[in-house]
Amino acid sequence: MQGRKLSSLRLAAGFVLLALCVGAGWLWYQESQVKQIRFWLGQKLMLDLRHFCQHTATAEDPCTQAVTQLPALWQQKLAEHHIGGVVLFAVNLQETRQILQLTAALQQTASDGLPLLIATDQEGGRVARLPEAILPAFPGAMALGATFPAHQTKFAEAQGDAQAQTLRQLGININFSPSLDVNSDPANPVIGVRAFSDDPQQVAALGITLARSLQRGGVAATLKHFPGHGDTATDSHTGLPQVDHVRAVAETIDLEPFRQAIQAGAARLVMTAHIQYPALDDSRIDTQHGEGIAPPATLSKAILTGVLREQLEFEGVVITDALNMQAISAAFTPLQAVKHSFKAGADIALMPLEIQSPADFIRLEQLLDQLVAAVQSGEIDVHALQQSAERIRDLKQWLAQQPQPQLNETEIAALYQRQQQLDLAIASSALTRLDGDLGAVSQAQSLYLLLPDADKCRRFRLALTAEFPAVPLQCTDLRSNDTLPPLSPGAVVIGAYVAPEQSAVEAGVLADLPQIASYSAPLSVDAQLTKLQQLLALARSQQATTVVVALRSPYQLTQFAGQVDIRLATYGYPFSLKPDQEPGAVFVALARLFSGKTPATGVLPVRLD
Repeated sequence: MQGRKLSSLRLAAGFVLLALCVGAGWLWYQESQVKQIRFWLGQKLMLDLRHFCQHTATAEDPCTQAVTQLPALWQQKLAEHHIGGVVLFAVNLQETRQILQLTAALQQTASDGLPLLIATDQEGGRVARLPEAILPAFPGAMALGATFPAHQTKFAEAQGDAQAQTLRQLGININFSPSLDVNSDPANPVIGVRAFSDDPQQVAALGITLARSLQRGGVAATLKHFPGHGDTATDSHTGLPQVDHVRAVAETIDLEPFRQAIQAGAARLVMTAHIQYPALDDSRIDTQHGEGIAPPATLSKAILTGVLREQLEFEGVVITDALNMQAISAAFTPLQAVKHSFKAGADIALMPLEIQSPADFIRLEQLLDQLVAAVQSGEIDVHALQQSAERIRDLKQWLAQQPQPQLNETEIAALYQRQQQLDLAIASSALTRLDGDLGAVSQAQSLYLLLPDADKCRRFRLALTAEFPAVPLQCTDLRSNDTLPPLSPGAVVIGAYVAPEQSAVEAGVLADLPQIASYSAPLSVDAQLTKLQQLLALARSQQATTVVVALRSPYQLTQFAGQVDIRLATYGYPFSLKPDQEPGAVFVALARLFSGKTPATGVLPVRLD
């Protein structure tokens, strides 16, 4: 009897021990699962570090301290939360040595033995983050479109090669370029000259070439803004645009360049657009205010999974456009935006919240906790999460295999000189003459400029003085109340405008827009055009030769048909928050055109009617 009792006690003890072991094992399994989920989620976030202060920013006391060296707290938190990538803006990128130190410090935070994703927007033209003293901005996509009839994809390939060489040298491994948007709306405030053309075939040819040349240089290219941001009249930095194309038009216009580029395997990433596209997704999604709206493409499973993954068979990394843009942030909380984008099929959430102080890292930790809970509850599918993390890992492994260029100072200087020559070659080849005879300009006895702001006056004067050293030259800032003086025989009056209105995309995000305004503060487009029409009519009444130049969008040139002698399009102009002493390639190209040294061989890449 005593032996039976002892045996029973031992058996019971064994069951207890087994239960404890199972329980401990289960707890260990759960903890390891949570760690794995947190790692995957951290990899799926790309943060910006434009500004960082020790105090909590407020409207009255904003944080304006630009991050040019990686703060210790950022170093700690990027590693601790396994953050997969960062995006750098112009405020982070000052000069070569500083950029190299910043990107090297960022790479030290990678917790998976693979490269941290370090991205920037270096499209060219309107959107260029690197200082011109390091890499020329180049005139922009529509300028490449204007060179296409004469040069095909030659300049797109050369530009991609140049951008990749410098970006890779600086430690930047992702370029958010090229834009495959087909600019169908002349009033588009955010794309416009960022598009190669309004012809889907031309957009595809140039975009594929540019993407391939970037990736040949070891920089991952990004096709954007899927499924197409070209036919919108709203800037998604400030509102939520909607494209009303029927499905057939969507297929043949907006989706066509993406289809061709994906089929060609041209790029490793696709960036989403914050646009509603009912023909591709007619469902509804609830905002944080309880309002049901058509889902933006960034948050649409029908578009990101149904169209991009299943129909177009894209197998690379899908990254959202910045989630703090008004198109998303006005309608959804950061948690809602990230969850919806992940469930829709996005791999990386770009800029899900701004981190400008230590307190903001607490918000980041809370966001990650809430995302872990969403995975544990089944709201976010864990299998889809793992597949997404594997796509990001594939991208990182590809980047790890790319050679890292090590140029000395002499080689860097020679590279930059070649890039400047390319910048001028593109600007010159893109110049498009709609009508008129340039012969009278080359024989000018006096030159009068009518330009949107003082910086453009300064730049254009520098360029023209080099070509017309003995010709009297005056420039009127259109913001002033000045008018034309009485003109002598042989006078040439050159007016220029900038359209569309300046956008946050030029500096980075919506919060940066006042910085642009304080730098140049041009008149509205309508005010520029009205004043130019008045002053050029006055000049023409005095028998002067009159010229109007579109420094960006060419669409408004139709308003000057029959009112001036010569109409020209350039598709871009030098833009910098820290203007240097150089005139810039576009103004040099114009000056050489006016002096008769170079012809205008560009062809309009968009219809103006």
